Amino acid sequence: MNTALTMTETTLSLVHASKSRGGVLWSKDDYDVYDGERRVIGRIMLHPQARKDRPWLWTITVRARIASLSDSGYAASREQALADFKARWEFK
Repeated sequence: MNTALTMTETTLSLVHASKSRGGVLWSKDDYDVYDGERRVIGRIMLHPQARKDRPWLWTITVRARIASLSDSGYAASREQALADFKARWEFK
């Protein structure tokens, strides 16, 4: 399943992990975040040990930027995780 969220200027795409990374070992709720269709810049997944009210983990993983403790977080829904990811990605 591919999902895109378009706001202002950045388009981020979610690609299911089994499609992006290959194999069948990935959860149905595990996605790679692409900067458009070019490169993987992060991950969004339903985390089994997260709080029940914020189970979706998002994290920016691309090495082409200075890492920050603010480059990951939890959200109530996959859509909110993508919106939070995008807000942090554009903050740079």
